Amino acid sequence: MRAPLAALAALVTTGTTAAVLLRGPNGSFGPNMLLLTVGYLAGAVVVVAEVRRRRAGLPSTLPKVLVAGCSVALLVLAVVVPPTESGDVWAYSWYGRVVAHYHASPYTTPASHHPSDRWAQHVDRIYKDTKSVYGPVFTAVSGAGMVLFGFSFLAARVFFQLLAAACVLAVLVLVWRRTRSPAAVAVIGLNPLVVISVVNGAHNDAWVGLAVLVGVVLATRDSMRWAGLALAVAALIKVAAVLPLVAVGVWVWRNRGWRPAAELYGAAAIAALVGYGIVGGATAIGPLRAAQLHFSGPSVWGGPERWLGGHGLTRWIATTATATVVVLTLVLARRRLDHANPALAAGGAVFAYCILGPYVLPWYVFWGLGAFALAWRSRFTWLALFHGAVLHLAYVPDPEVHGQAVDRLFLRSPLQRFQLDLFQMWVPLLELAIIIAVLVWTLQPRRPALSRDAA
Repeated sequence: MRAPLAALAALVTTGTTAAVLLRGPNGSFGPNMLLLTVGYLAGAVVVVAEVRRRRAGLPSTLPKVLVAGCSVALLVLAVVVPPTESGDVWAYSWYGRVVAHYHASPYTTPASHHPSDRWAQHVDRIYKDTKSVYGPVFTAVSGAGMVLFGFSFLAARVFFQLLAAACVLAVLVLVWRRTRSPAAVAVIGLNPLVVISVVNGAHNDAWVGLAVLVGVVLATRDSMRWAGLALAVAALIKVAAVLPLVAVGVWVWRNRGWRPAAELYGAAAIAALVGYGIVGGATAIGPLRAAQLHFSGPSVWGGPERWLGGHGLTRWIATTATATVVVLTLVLARRRLDHANPALAAGGAVFAYCILGPYVLPWYVFWGLGAFALAWRSRFTWLALFHGAVLHLAYVPDPEVHGQAVDRLFLRSPLQRFQLDLFQMWVPLLELAIIIAVLVWTLQPRRPALSRDAA
């Protein structure tokens, strides 16, 4: 009975993820929540079953052909189906159109500047006044994409989805080559968050995750300049991805010396200066200052911002949040400096941002998932996967209320009220508990018998 458990669980998580996609953007909240919960539980069974067999010295019962086939099938389905949870692809398309059609800067031209443009009309209402907060690499790629595929909404949507799928597929290949473990591949390829939130949502976080993983692999191979360039690419897509760069650099300094670390940081700094110099320097950084004051509902800082933001303390809260993320990044990296590679240091930096950042969305978790998959048997990896699953469940959209202002009087069903409580109260409390547990775990003396892959 136990022999095929991992394979059966893999089929269950594949089926539930596919079902959510096939239900489309208008799929009702309750069934989607149930399907995703079952999918995540089945994914946990895959990991636990494989870890137990590995510790017992038994061979894997998870066929690599099954994992590869299910992963590819889910990626294809994720591209075929229109985005079910997010309309960010239309903001991406708009920023690319600004470059390709208007020959202007997306850092100064929100969709509201061209209200009669049909692409601007497609942008979600909450983003119509938002200037691009993405880096030069995203600007270049989105602009090129809209030059080639800006003739139709379908072509543009599929372009960004295909790009996300290609990046995830590349991550799967790299993880397989480094681990030769079907379970490590399943952590990415059969993960509902990756398939639905990242690929189906066409999010550029897939690009960031690939760049971080490439940087980790190159640093392990002592190709420091190329590693610095790869990690700089991640930060030139989303600036918060500078955190894995910092963590990997610290690992290199500890394990290879200050000269290789200087090479890595130097290459990254040059790439960043050139990239932001091309797109306008301070002009491109301007929207980031405004974005720093945004807070997401499940963030641990969401409550303090609601309580104190009206007293002019929003910027102070945001600055404190940024400082605590950096501190936690360094604390987590320090514990993992003696590992054979910087995978958990890089993943830990992303985890620090996702657990303590002021504005975090589920797809941000993918920045570090490729690195975490290299250490798929680590308890730290399991914790990151658990947090990502909870964050994803908290953001499952309800078509009945999606896009409307949150109003407790408008929430008719107990399930809708539960999700609001989950979103604003239970997830932040869970994150606080995780932070405390991680700090206690990280700061306690390391036991000599503890394996490197376990932490």
